[in-house]
Amino acid sequence: MFKNKPENLILLAATILYVPFLFMGYGSDIDTYGVLEAGRHFYSTLDYIPSRGPGFFVFETITFFMDQIGGSLLTNFFVMGMALIALYGFMRLCREYDIPDYLWLATALMIHPFFWGNAACTMDFLVSVGFVFLGIVQILRGHYFTAGAAFALGAGSRLTIVLLAGGFLLWQFLIKPPVRWKLVQSALVCGFFTLVFYLPPAEFAQWTTRFLVASVGGEEYWSPLLRIGRWGYKNLMFWSIPVVLWLAFWIIRGILKDKFGVFARHQWLPTAAGLIALTYELFYLGIPTEPSYLIPTIPLILIIFGIITANHRWPKIVLTGLLFISAFVTINVAQPNLENRATSANLGAWIESGHLVNLTEKRLNYQECNRPQCNVEHKPVPWKQ
Repeated sequence: MFKNKPENLILLAATILYVPFLFMGYGSDIDTYGVLEAGRHFYSTLDYIPSRGPGFFVFETITFFMDQIGGSLLTNFFVMGMALIALYGFMRLCREYDIPDYLWLATALMIHPFFWGNAACTMDFLVSVGFVFLGIVQILRGHYFTAGAAFALGAGSRLTIVLLAGGFLLWQFLIKPPVRWKLVQSALVCGFFTLVFYLPPAEFAQWTTRFLVASVGGEEYWSPLLRIGRWGYKNLMFWSIPVVLWLAFWIIRGILKDKFGVFARHQWLPTAAGLIALTYELFYLGIPTEPSYLIPTIPLILIIFGIITANHRWPKIVLTGLLFISAFVTINVAQPNLENRATSANLGAWIESGHLVNLTEKRLNYQECNRPQCNVEHKPVPWKQ
């Protein structure tokens, strides 16, 4: 089973890693509880109020029915299933375009702290990514209508995922002239159903574009210096400092060695991945709030790294090891004056718990009282006792 299909081993390992989190309540993101409330309110009043802008109608609807049937266990299980689909779709794409040692890249994706931490909690990040990779698999199989529908479900779960879906479709359009009309059909299907999914938020906003405006606090938090500082710091902590240095070394080395020729390999896949990742970064510069917004860039950066390191397996192994360590312990270089509302920060170097550890502590705390605003004392996680 695993000898001939090693991808199944990756999926089994991911399942083993993610299953314990199924039993830790809905999650630690306050937006999760907004999603639950949006579904319950709509069911009881038939009045749709989005959990937050711009609206997450598909995810809110699926979560409501899953929650009614099986509570947090089923809602988390659904998200875990979508995370596994994202992993499989990533491996399928890498295999299709002969990315060297893609199983190590998939392992790195699997244990990235933000992918791992969101893989079995009731939140939309990996649901939207999973739908897009399902659409990618369908494109590779030649099923263009269902691919467009899958992309639309991803967009209905989280609107910004259209950057990943649209970037992939555009890249395929450029490299595959014989199927361009079918790719246009996929885009039209995606566009139509996405429009349908955002009719309820538009109706809530009285048919204005107000629902597209994110709530990001007052101007005191968004001076040019604070905006760039947040963007840079959160990117750094999203990957961890050792991982950023490792990625930067190999990518810069590859560019200097090959004079950007590396981006033309594998039918221009690294160019497409780089441009989509850059688009996400420009978007994130506009609203550098939650680091999880950067989750769609993980597979893109890994594809670039995999192609640049070519047949050298050991850099990918080191990258995987560094990501695993960063899930549990990380180096922090700034401590804000106010959590989530910082206007200044102390700079330095501190060894702190990694994202996965912090997320687990919050989840256990939220599970204790089943709401985000908890005064219950944190229960210590086993590895920190």
